[in-house]
Amino acid sequence: MALAVLAASGAAMAQSSVTLFGIVDAGVGYIKADGAGHVTGLLTGGNSTARLGFRGTEDLGGGLAASFWLEGALNNDVGGGASQTTGYDFQRRSTISLSGTFGEIRLGRDFAATYLPSISYDVSGQRGFEQIEQFGAAGAGVTGLNGTTRVSNAVSYFLPSNLGGFYGNVQYAFGERASTQTAVTLANGLSTSAANAITDKTGNYMGGRLGYANGPLDVSASYGQFADAVRTVGTTFYAEDYKIANIGASYDFGVVKPMVFIQQDKIDGRATIADYKLNTYALGATAPLGAGVLRVQVSRYDTKGNNVDANKYSVGYVYNLSKRTALYADLARLTNKNGGQFGLNGGVGGLAAGAPTVGGDVTAFAVGVKHSF
Repeated sequence: MALAVLAASGAAMAQSSVTLFGIVDAGVGYIKADGAGHVTGLLTGGNSTARLGFRGTEDLGGGLAASFWLEGALNNDVGGGASQTTGYDFQRRSTISLSGTFGEIRLGRDFAATYLPSISYDVSGQRGFEQIEQFGAAGAGVTGLNGTTRVSNAVSYFLPSNLGGFYGNVQYAFGERASTQTAVTLANGLSTSAANAITDKTGNYMGGRLGYANGPLDVSASYGQFADAVRTVGTTFYAEDYKIANIGASYDFGVVKPMVFIQQDKIDGRATIADYKLNTYALGATAPLGAGVLRVQVSRYDTKGNNVDANKYSVGYVYNLSKRTALYADLARLTNKNGGQFGLNGGVGGLAAGAPTVGGDVTAFAVGVKHSF
């Protein structure tokens, strides 16, 4: 249950509030990767990311409101914050906003606009072993990003909610590099280290999302790019824009809710280095079953050019004991194709297996409990 702490003055009490909220999630999981053995243990985030946060809103009058949101992840399997070397932080979200009839202006660390559709059209909401994997940046050898799931130093604008079902946001995040930062390159445009490839634009992000929701239908698309992301291929490095585009849709028939999601991650090559392009396809469905929800999903990861591919199959069930407490179980299997070596750790914390052998498979399952407050 949320804990509301009201402001001290009588006038402010009716206009402002602060809420403590969170989720505790833990379960027992198992991961087996061909050639890397298996791991069994306690995990966190098998159904929802364990978290602790504070949020608040103040009514400024005239339809204008100010709000803040501070949220950090928990590793409740070991009793620590997500960043165990520096203590607890608010890296899930740390924003301040002004909102009104014009929409919302939001400043701070938040989800990247290009990541939001993957949450909406993933049967698990991008958590646990069932989730749609985000292999793009790692597969491309890309570093130096502001983040692909979340971005720091972001300025975001969200459309108002009274546009007849249309919704969306645009976002710009600052990489905060000095204007004097320039890449040190050879004649072919490549650098001899990642540090030498960085430019004054590295880490900048610009993206947007537009969607339409009306009754059972929800459809949206997004596009964004991380400027001059540093790509590592063997012992060579260079900076190039890393681009993400996706589209997804769902339709709730009541007895079943199918959903589809397609994404492309792309970075251009340079000199003798080929372009990198990863297409992700996912098809899933949820259906009410008893006191819970059954979830099934199939996804494919197709690397263009070298045919390094993988397929993933998952099934899960969430049984609601109450509005705030649920039991869950999920099973997933990833099969690598044509020399693929993708892993399967999903959004689970506290439990991971080594990479499988080339072309090997990975199997994982988890059972656990989640409680929200």
